[in-house]
Amino acid sequence: MKIAIICSYDFSIAWSLEIFVKKLLSKGYEITVLSDKHDGHTPNFYTKKIISWGIKHQYVKTYRFFNPYEDLKYLINLYKLLKKNEFDLVINIATKPNIYGSFAAKLAGIPKIICFGWGLGLTFEKTNNPFKILLRIILSFLYWCAFKVSKKVWFTNKNDLDYLSKRGIISSDKAFLTNGFVDTKLYSPSSVPIEDSEKLKRELGYLNTDKIVILVARMSWAKGIKQFCESFDLLKETRPNLKFLLVGQDDSGSPDAVPSSYIKNYEKNENFQYLGYRVDIKELYSISYLAVFPSFYREGGWPRGLIEPMAMGKPVITTDNEHCSGAVIDGYNGLIVPIKNSIELAKSIDLIIEDVNLAKKFGENSRKMAIKELDEEGIMEDLIKVII
Repeated sequence: MKIAIICSYDFSIAWSLEIFVKKLLSKGYEITVLSDKHDGHTPNFYTKKIISWGIKHQYVKTYRFFNPYEDLKYLINLYKLLKKNEFDLVINIATKPNIYGSFAAKLAGIPKIICFGWGLGLTFEKTNNPFKILLRIILSFLYWCAFKVSKKVWFTNKNDLDYLSKRGIISSDKAFLTNGFVDTKLYSPSSVPIEDSEKLKRELGYLNTDKIVILVARMSWAKGIKQFCESFDLLKETRPNLKFLLVGQDDSGSPDAVPSSYIKNYEKNENFQYLGYRVDIKELYSISYLAVFPSFYREGGWPRGLIEPMAMGKPVITTDNEHCSGAVIDGYNGLIVPIKNSIELAKSIDLIIEDVNLAKKFGENSRKMAIKELDEEGIMEDLIKVII
């Protein structure tokens, strides 16, 4: 069987679907990824990584935002590649591939089309903005068309599935719902050697007595960047050994992007550090005491900014945003605070920093939850049985 996986960037495969892809390869399937190349790291870093697994890669330029001209070019390029290679199955990942990948696959005569829905994003948030409302209507129609020609659509966010089902955009018999997923072997409390963690701490200028609170997210306001920074303001005087570590690529081009000047202003503080885009996320979690994810974005239900540190045995804090709070049981493996509430976020950080036994209990329970509910091996096996 020849399988095409269409995603916006090679990063998505390398970072999130290694086990899935390798399981398909082990069954003898031929896999080609059609995507753009992520430029946040060294050139071709992720493309080279996924090719090393034994798959092929074909470059397709992707324009991240809505643009009829760019989207039409994307559709045409996908169609040409799909038609030329005569695939048996097309798997589309996230918004644009789900829509245009499905259309292109149908036009190319591909017999089976699968979509992966990992969060509807800002377009489907409540708004009074006429342009955003119009865009949501257009996207809803395009989703309806795409799902109509698809055999199955995989969701990790029950709220998204319910939203689409109630509006008749997807038929419930086509939907497949699972929890989020994380490689609990790759992300484990012992996955990073102690000497490597200590070396990284020194490189970043941290002392062994420092307690690091980390947020890994794209630099979008909806990810709770402002609340993270303001909680730093509230704690910097009383907690001199508490270090705030912000990690993630900028969101340039998005109307929701955090200006670089805002972050630079916080970098003037010696206890606040912004690293930008990094590939050593596991290592950064290993040196962290606590992970926070104060998002009010429409996430995919189980944000990696929560489940990766959970798998590594870290206490976590998130918001009561229904699109990400499922990963945290308040008082069991972490704390849940109201969205856009910097004061409550600061109080929760302070509580976990102050109480060593509470932090230990939350961390142990995070690991238990990850193994029991989010282990990638089992979820991917179930997924493959459904879609192949």
